[in-house]
Amino acid sequence: MTESSTFPLTGLNSLVWLALIGTVSLCLCLCHRWALSSPIPGIPYNKEAAESLLGDVIPMIQHIRRTQEVASWWTLQTVKLRSPIIQLFIRPFGKPFVFISDFREAQDILLRRTKEFDRSTLFSDVFSGIVPNHHAIMKTTDVFKQQRRWLQDLMTHDFLQKVAAPRVYASFEDLMKLWAEKSRLAEGHPFAPSQDVNRAALDAVWGVMFAADPSNNATRAQFQYFASIKALDLPSDVDKEVQIPQGPDPVIFKAITALVMSVGLTAKVPLPALAHWLLRQFPYMRKLKAVKDEFLKGEVEKSLQRFAGTMGDDIQVNCGTDEVLRREKLLSENEGRAPLYHSKGMYDELFGFIVAAHETTATTITWTLKMLTDYQDVQEKLRSTLHSSFVTPKSENRPPTHQEIVKSVIPYLDAVIEEAIRYSRTSTTVIRTTATDVQVLGATIPKDTEVFLLSQGPSIFSPAFPIPDSLRSKSALAAKDRIGSWDPKDIGDFKPERWLKEENGKVVFDAASGPMLTFGLGPRGCFGRRLAYLEMRLVVVLLVLGV
Repeated sequence: MTESSTFPLTGLNSLVWLALIGTVSLCLCLCHRWALSSPIPGIPYNKEAAESLLGDVIPMIQHIRRTQEVASWWTLQTVKLRSPIIQLFIRPFGKPFVFISDFREAQDILLRRTKEFDRSTLFSDVFSGIVPNHHAIMKTTDVFKQQRRWLQDLMTHDFLQKVAAPRVYASFEDLMKLWAEKSRLAEGHPFAPSQDVNRAALDAVWGVMFAADPSNNATRAQFQYFASIKALDLPSDVDKEVQIPQGPDPVIFKAITALVMSVGLTAKVPLPALAHWLLRQFPYMRKLKAVKDEFLKGEVEKSLQRFAGTMGDDIQVNCGTDEVLRREKLLSENEGRAPLYHSKGMYDELFGFIVAAHETTATTITWTLKMLTDYQDVQEKLRSTLHSSFVTPKSENRPPTHQEIVKSVIPYLDAVIEEAIRYSRTSTTVIRTTATDVQVLGATIPKDTEVFLLSQGPSIFSPAFPIPDSLRSKSALAAKDRIGSWDPKDIGDFKPERWLKEENGKVVFDAASGPMLTFGLGPRGCFGRRLAYLEMRLVVVLLVLGV
């Protein structure tokens, strides 16, 4: 056996092996460097994250496990890095996401820089699993504009007053009756209200969008179930919460709830589009989608039968579906094309209205209940204000009608609602994707970057970061005084009075008192904002007066 065969790494062979090992090592290093996201120059970031293949994912997931929320972690990073603009690496092998925690910059982007920022690609990934053809997840294209036109009549004064208000009012009257029945069974023990609020909120938006059908009313189904129960096995401690069993829900209610919950699950992972795809492979998810699609098909057919043979302007609108199909009938006639009544886009617009108007409203109402419970002085002042405002209903020992509530002018009621919406923090962020390279706060953000405009951080719920005017855009500087700012001393408190001011010797409500991003801003802001305020107004009055 020769020396060279015994020790192959000597002489010329050793040089070859070393060169090969060096080449492989270099390739591995280059692959590792390629896999790492490159930070955007001039924007602060966590140094350790930039050197890890998983970036900021691990600490973010750990925070979610501890708190069941993600937005608070984003806000904590802006505080940690001491900057109103930061970047985080939360999508493996992807670009960093930019986070902005400053209301003035968010307002400027959403209102005055709409050509530079479009609908977020990430937002589309989160919701595409259940409404892939909804206008809210589209870029600003002709298709977006067409489908948005389908909904334009749903936020008119006539529709809200004549169709939406009575349906919402009736749904929360049902909730009051259900709670009276539960109180009978609880015999003074507390019971959890959140599931009931969730059902009532779904019943409300359901009644607005579809023709009334008692078989699909979740709150009435619960009431009928509890009315058949004579008594419960109650704990001896009257302060201990009683666990009241839940009655059966309508099939379509369960399908809608499960589909909405799937959005919440996929929103918390780094790759939501992949998570949606995996979920859709399960038979139960396919079944839920089939139930939803069959229901929508049936509701569209019912609407078409109701106005068959009538002209667009003569159609009697009984619900939102009628209004949407009426609008499409007019548009298709004007454009000389076949109507898109049974298109995927139409189905997604109808279903998306339910998704958008249900969950967020239910969450806000639940938080409002908590705030009015925690702040008894606010509750008492509001109740006293309502009694003095609705004199005739009080003298007749009846609740105010939906017409009386909607037409009333009660600044303190408006202030409580606005503060409840602000404080509930239902919306954690508004996301946009850069349509071109853009300048924000002195940094250049590349095209196709996800930009998160935080609605819970500094300038909205904690003191704003000091930002020199030299870093702001000209449009942001020009709009400096159009929205007020909050006093840093109580910015994090629940304080309805922050929305009131004196004008000509009278106390009036001022929606521009200070910053809030719950509904977004600009042309891509929340479409259903007016319906949300109408619903909150009716609900708060009924709840506080204890109808």
